Amino acid sequence: MRGYIAVLRPLNCLMAGFAVFIGARIAASNVSGAGLLLAVAAAFLICGAGNTVNDYFDYDIDRVNRPYRPLPSGLITRGGAHRYALLLFTAGVALSAFINLPAMLLALFNTALLYLYGAAIKREGGFTKNLTVSYLVASPFLFGGLVAENPRPTLLLVFIALLINTAREIVKDIEDYEGDASVLETLPVKYGFKASGAIAMILLAATILLSPLPYTMGFAGFLYTPFIVAGDILLLRSMKDLLRSPAEKASSAQRHIKKAMLLALIGFFVGSL
Repeated sequence: MRGYIAVLRPLNCLMAGFAVFIGARIAASNVSGAGLLLAVAAAFLICGAGNTVNDYFDYDIDRVNRPYRPLPSGLITRGGAHRYALLLFTAGVALSAFINLPAMLLALFNTALLYLYGAAIKREGGFTKNLTVSYLVASPFLFGGLVAENPRPTLLLVFIALLINTAREIVKDIEDYEGDASVLETLPVKYGFKASGAIAMILLAATILLSPLPYTMGFAGFLYTPFIVAGDILLLRSMKDLLRSPAEKASSAQRHIKKAMLLALIGFFVGSL
């Protein structure tokens, strides 16, 4: 049982559900009820399914990069993980069918894209791989907006999340270079560490520049600002790491970015109250 919980990466799933809640709150401050609970649960399940099916397809890579994960460590069989992912996908889409048609269609689209990503898109490598993951990370905000039947205010959040997560994905590719080099054409494999680090820094700089907009445009209240300032400081630290040595400092930079993303989520939440 421990392996089946770990393979979901529950923290990531909780963050996806949290993003749905934030998107719904920003789209309509009075949104509540069963529809929102269903959406949070659906996002959790579909995110967990995506993480599981990704580990299924990444088995050989993870034996090098992350041998401690449930599949390469033997806690779960590959066949068992695949069946588990399909069950989670089905449950997540089924829950979304009780919300509204746009929400169900987005859940279906993300389910197909998550499977296709693990099966094919990731193998193609390059920027398409990074953008696909980043869209999937950002889309829960849009999902929340669809629950509230007012997705427009969430589009700025989606764009900011797309920028920061694309930067993080590139940094993770630098971090995973050793395991990826023989099987994936990631940006670091194709263009080297310095060029990849420079692209990540440009995306992080754009994120910092755009970060005040949710407050100035009225999508988030004043309580949003201290969290986003703290997050921006972490992003600056990650940029400093990448400028010094992308290859040696990738792990540190990636941790700073992840913490900044969590702070931004909290900031969006308190700013929506």
